[in-house]
Amino acid sequence: MCASVFGSRLDLLVRLVDTTTGAAADERNVIFMKNGQAVRPESRGVGVFVFINTGREDFLMQIRVFGYEDAEVAVKYAELEERMPTVDVFLIPSENTKKGSPVLSFSGNLPLLESIEAVNIMRPLCQAGEYRKKENTLTVFGRTGGRIQLEDVWYGLLSTDKNEYEKIEVLGNATPQSVKLRGQPAEDFVPNRQMMRIIFGHVSENGDYLLRVRDDGKGQTYLIRYVVGGETRFQTVDLKTETGGLR
Repeated sequence: MCASVFGSRLDLLVRLVDTTTGAAADERNVIFMKNGQAVRPESRGVGVFVFINTGREDFLMQIRVFGYEDAEVAVKYAELEERMPTVDVFLIPSENTKKGSPVLSFSGNLPLLESIEAVNIMRPLCQAGEYRKKENTLTVFGRTGGRIQLEDVWYGLLSTDKNEYEKIEVLGNATPQSVKLRGQPAEDFVPNRQMMRIIFGHVSENGDYLLRVRDDGKGQTYLIRYVVGGETRFQTVDLKTETGGLR
C-alpha cells in the first residue's frame, strides 16, 4: 500500500484486528463514524479500510463491527506517520458472537485506570534471542527451529520471574530468524525470554474496564498489564476461575 492511490492522497489507513487472535477482522458489516457523522472509507482487503482525500484534521473515529464491541479511537495525526498514517484498531469480540470459540470476560471498575492489556503466559509464540541495535532487529526462534513468522503487531517479552513483561512493536520479519522493531527495547535488555502476543482490552473514562479472550479449552492464565494514574502494574489471573478484579 502506497501513500498515493490513483493520484489521490491517502489520509488514513485503518486495520481492524481481532485482539483475541491477532488476525484481521473478517467481517463486512462495518460502520464508520467521524465525529459522530457516518462516513464510508474504501475497503482494501480483509479488515483494511482507507480514507482518501478526507483531510488530516484530528477526529474521533467510532467503529461498529458485527460480532464485536463498539470501538472508539482518537485519531491524532501528530502521532502517526506522515507518509502513511495508519491506525490499528483492536476489536473485542462480543459475548454474543457466534464466530470462533466461546469467550471469557474480565471486567470491573478501577478509578484512574488508563489502559489494560494482557499476555497468555502459558502460550509463548517463540523465544527472543539477541537484540542487534545497529539493525534494530531481534532474533527469534521456536522449539523446533525454522522460520518464525510474526505480523505487524505488539508483543510482550516475559521477564524471567514471569511477573511482568516488556512491550515491543514488531514491524515484520527481517530474516527467517529475526524481526524488525519499531523503537528499541529497554537498555537493560535480557535475551532468551519468552515472547507472547498482546491482547488489548478497553477502558472507559470512568474506569470501567473489559478484557476478553477466546476460550478454546486450553490454559487461560494471563499476566495483565494495566496503568493506574501513570503507574504500570501487573497481575496474574486465571480467567477461567477469577472472580475478583484488578487490585
